[in-house]
Amino acid sequence: MAKGIHTEETLEALIESHLTGHGYVKGSPADYHRTRAMLPQTVLDYVQSSQPQAWEDLRKIHHDKLDALFLDALEKDLNQRGTLEVLRHGFKFYGKTFRIAYFKPAHGLNYDALTLFNQNRLTVTRQVRCHPGKVDTVDMLFALNGVPVATCELKNPNTGQT
Repeated sequence: MAKGIHTEETLEALIESHLTGHGYVKGSPADYHRTRAMLPQTVLDYVQSSQPQAWEDLRKIHHDKLDALFLDALEKDLNQRGTLEVLRHGFKFYGKTFRIAYFKPAHGLNYDALTLFNQNRLTVTRQVRCHPGKVDTVDMLFALNGVPVATCELKNPNTGQT
């Protein structure tokens, strides 16, 4: 075996390569907003493309303030109700329910439900600085439509990592 292949970085790259070959998009650590604990632009892109009419209705009212207002409300709801609850049921924002994820329908007969499910965006991001005001990183962050759903810390006891 070649020297240096048993490193955290090599394992991260292997996992990332596998996932991006199976539907995930490679994320950039710079896109992660530490205070909001999400990938804000991914969230906005997803909502705008999956629910364009509701988004445009609110854009007419809030204009250029809509993105920040929406992200503020989503952040608050995630903190109050929890990620899983918001992913499953969406959240209300100015009288409209926005879905942050669509789950796979029980069958493929409902074309609209299948189309919405297929619009979900899975992201894998390496070396994410996750704590506001600190330089600590998490090795890998997995997000659904910009909302983190899992993190991964890779360790190799053979190289002294615990």
